[in-house]
Amino acid sequence: MADERCDPARSTDELWLDALQRVIARATHEVKGALNGVAVNLEVVRSRCGNPNATMSGVVPFATNASGQLDVLTEMAEALLALARPAREPVEVTATLGHLAALLRPAARSEGFQIEIERPSGPGSVRARGNIVRLVLATALLGAFERESDVQCSATLEDEAIVRLTTADGCPIDMPAVIIDAAASAGIRIETDGHSISLAFPRAGRRAHEIV
Repeated sequence: MADERCDPARSTDELWLDALQRVIARATHEVKGALNGVAVNLEVVRSRCGNPNATMSGVVPFATNASGQLDVLTEMAEALLALARPAREPVEVTATLGHLAALLRPAARSEGFQIEIERPSGPGSVRARGNIVRLVLATALLGAFERESDVQCSATLEDEAIVRLTTADGCPIDMPAVIIDAAASAGIRIETDGHSISLAFPRAGRRAHEIV
């Protein structure tokens, strides 16, 4: 009987789950912080609204803070739900990048740097299994995150969907060999150039290499 651990599809799925757990670990503290912030701000609003001498100017800032924190929580929850579900194929690469960034961005902001995304107009559907696309994007973003430097993400949609991540500190983003090999098997090219990394995905409807 063949060893199931040698199955490349299963291996890719396991690598993706590991990467997702790392993303969630980064996001967990921010979720707790935002929930605590909402609770504190709403308690102040309730308290001041019950005071007949309270003014709107004394209430609005706390309501605004609670609203902003709820917006962050909603975006993170929607991103997590999207990534927890089986990926629809063909995969929308820029949407997937956006979901991952939504989970990591608050943690980056708390540590003093930014993750910015320039999203192109139009669909960025790519031909590869959903979890390998997620895995490659998550690994690149986590590598950029660990540099604790501002990260600029951009995408171009032509013959290939190319996602480029550039760090402000001028250091390259490392990609483990196992991820590079899995990506190559799916027809995904990974190229590094100084302080940036480019991920080139075969577009949906175009000829691609064997999909893992």
